Amino acid sequence: MTGQEAPGKAPACARFRFVILITAALCLTSLLSNMNTYNFTKICMVPKNDSTTSELDTKRQYNKLEQSWLQACVAIGALAASVPYTYMFQRYTKKWIFLSAGIISALSTILIPTANEYGFKYFLVARTFQGIAFSATFPIIGAITADWATLTEHGLFCGLLTGCTQLSQIFTMPVSGTLCTSRWGWPSVYYAHATFTIISFCFWILLYKDTPEEHRMVGQAELKRLQTGKSKKKAVREKLPYKQILTSKTLWGAWIAAFGDLLAVQLVTMFNPQYVNDYLRYNVFKTGFLAALPVAVQFCLKLIGGVSSDMLTCLDETLKLRIYNSLALGASAFFFIVLAFIRRENNVTAMVILVFAESLLGFNTAGFNKCITLHSRQFGHFGMTQIMNIWAVTILLEPFVVNAIISANTFEDWRNCFLIHAGILLLCNAVFCVYADAKPAPWTCVADEKPDGEEMISRPAATEVVRTPPSH
Repeated sequence: MTGQEAPGKAPACARFRFVILITAALCLTSLLSNMNTYNFTKICMVPKNDSTTSELDTKRQYNKLEQSWLQACVAIGALAASVPYTYMFQRYTKKWIFLSAGIISALSTILIPTANEYGFKYFLVARTFQGIAFSATFPIIGAITADWATLTEHGLFCGLLTGCTQLSQIFTMPVSGTLCTSRWGWPSVYYAHATFTIISFCFWILLYKDTPEEHRMVGQAELKRLQTGKSKKKAVREKLPYKQILTSKTLWGAWIAAFGDLLAVQLVTMFNPQYVNDYLRYNVFKTGFLAALPVAVQFCLKLIGGVSSDMLTCLDETLKLRIYNSLALGASAFFFIVLAFIRRENNVTAMVILVFAESLLGFNTAGFNKCITLHSRQFGHFGMTQIMNIWAVTILLEPFVVNAIISANTFEDWRNCFLIHAGILLLCNAVFCVYADAKPAPWTCVADEKPDGEEMISRPAATEVVRTPPSH
């Protein structure tokens, strides 16, 4: 790429990396939304005494065990596809690998109403394929952050891309609540989500390239900014230092924090509609919007946390990781403890505390998520892939554990559920704070050979973020 664009070449955009960021966010949101559809429609597919249901809905009721499997099977698909997707992202063009996830997700989502007609096993298979598509999400988050974010924008990119967890619920909950109570019924939820996925990935095909260097819309000035502090060696794919990564105390601390955080996230994702509808006794339509409220606030805090962490240069980077992670896990645990002692009759108070408990988790973007990308640098996609695996494990565990705890849907059941999650959050945050480290790991160093054939020298693949002034 030269300073002047070649004749016939599209004019460069000054900040095209943000177009890539938004496009990726739309696609990630669609994949996660598809996976979350059943978490809401399960309350629509079960007939209520005060609502009208079709003969199909009555025939297709699922018991607690079947509901747990329909929620957990996406984790089986994600875990099964994790290794293949990790290998493919390392070896092949990321653009087309991620597109395959979009195709799988759209097809499986649009086929779910038909699968439900044929029975539980077919529904289970369709849900499993939604999980297979999900396994591509975190590798692409790590790759996009490494390739398309400047070193001072890691917090923003991590915030928005991992924030698709919240965006998916902000989209899915109210849309599902509206469509479930419409004349089209719950099947329309799946058709609408599949359509959204198809549209999102059309933008992906048109706009995305694996690296800024190969994109005609990236100008020389933006390319220079993106390359500052990063390794310029692109010709050879670096071999993953598996042993060093898997024995890193810093990464294990981040992964343990992710486990605690994601258990709480699954509680929100899977059981918010049930808590609001079945326990607090709000109707289906109101449930759709009330269940989305905490995650909407959480998404805002995720962006605020990511951007403020990048801009707050007066504090040591590792200290910032500990502060933001404690705001996410520690403060959230406190409000879960408070929520545990609020009874059904005080449903408005319960909703307010629920907003605090769930929304504060959004600060995790400047905690363990950012720690992984800063510490493992060019190998960030592998570290983020393990978060996807942890996410899949929590999806597998959470429905069985929580359904066992809240089997009677009583005050005591929900109290125990919230207290257990609060305890796990506090423990996992303590482990993270001990081992957090924002400095690039020694195994992220790359060898550069001088043009005249002199000896090889090693240097970090990326410099310290705190040394670089924030971009404007």
